[in-house]
Amino acid sequence: LSSVAIMTNIISSIALLALLASSPTPSASAVLKIPITKLPPSDYTSHLLHTPNSHHPPRLTSPSTPKSLSSVLSAHRHRLLRGVTATLPLEGGNEETIVIRDLSNAQYYGTASIGTPPQPFQVIFDTGSSDLWVPSSSCVTKSSNCGAKTTFDASKSSSFEEAKPPAKTDFIIQYGSGPVSGKYAVESVELALDFKVEGQTFAVVDGTDGLGELYQEAKFDGILGMAFPILSQDPSSPTVLQSLHSQNQIPKSLFAFYLGDNSDGELTLGGYDESRMLDFPSKGEDAINWVDLLSPAYWLTPMDSIKFGESTVASGKIGGIMDTGTSLIYGPQESIMTMALQLNGQFVPQVQLFMIECNVEIPDLTFKIGGGEYTIPGTELMIQDDSGMYCFLSLAMMDFGEDIADAELDMDQEQ
Repeated sequence: LSSVAIMTNIISSIALLALLASSPTPSASAVLKIPITKLPPSDYTSHLLHTPNSHHPPRLTSPSTPKSLSSVLSAHRHRLLRGVTATLPLEGGNEETIVIRDLSNAQYYGTASIGTPPQPFQVIFDTGSSDLWVPSSSCVTKSSNCGAKTTFDASKSSSFEEAKPPAKTDFIIQYGSGPVSGKYAVESVELALDFKVEGQTFAVVDGTDGLGELYQEAKFDGILGMAFPILSQDPSSPTVLQSLHSQNQIPKSLFAFYLGDNSDGELTLGGYDESRMLDFPSKGEDAINWVDLLSPAYWLTPMDSIKFGESTVASGKIGGIMDTGTSLIYGPQESIMTMALQLNGQFVPQVQLFMIECNVEIPDLTFKIGGGEYTIPGTELMIQDDSGMYCFLSLAMMDFGEDIADAELDMDQEQ
């Protein structure tokens, strides 16, 4: 299932295409296809329950740190920079293939090469952000969590250029536990063997302490954002996906995720792979549910309704963000609590999740989008710790702030 954050009334993971265009795609033989692999469930659980902030989508806004369930409900909603979440201390034309791995169901990462000759990096393909950054050679000495990373050595690339005014030169982005910072530069970027773009703006960072222990232990070096330029720290520069299209490396500005369950998945650039669609042989193009975006920023689409079992949790003006950097199902406090309390869930502030009985029967969660229904089985909505004694509902509360409301308001005004 590709990760989808459902805003205003809930967030979820759902098997949908992340689309950059609303027209039919070329055949699969003309696109870039990238396999993805899933890690064992035990790694996913450890990542969520033992690493502070690891499961928060580092983009929207979040409630202040709660100390009890009542404090969650009364917490002051504060506007945060894009990427900030609450910090909780834990107690106690040619078809090419490159490998992408799934880090704890949270980040999907694979190889991107930068420079001449190319220097390879493991990068997250993140639909919730728009920047490309990798660590610089000075990151090892300037940041405590950068020692095991592959770093970019500008002196070894004949095509490297520092960004110069009037272009933006300083890069800084705010994540849940702190900032990541560095300098902008211009380089060639290569995906697979020969999908290459020239003059791509990216950031070489030397300040990564803001990512904390997660970055130190994770297997990725940097991030390759796949959202729209307005979310970039330098909106005037094209994203990698835009550059791939404008430089005729892919036929259309379109991509699709297929995430396998303990089997290979796939990220397709420039189109989609019909062989991954169960209904395509019988329905053809009608097997695809095309849904217009509410705003070209996040991958934010309107939703018709959300049901938890037979109960309608939300309907009306609601929407969802497709976000491959999000590992849980997020929603506003009222909606998540409605579902959690049906299961007699007890809020645990240290992990910001509801603890539930391991033998409880969880209803299915169904999203109606563009007239089509997409169901996540209740059996997939539970997380069990490595001791086997404690279980948690994989639905978490979040304050989505004003940005998404503004996007929906703009759409209403246009209509």
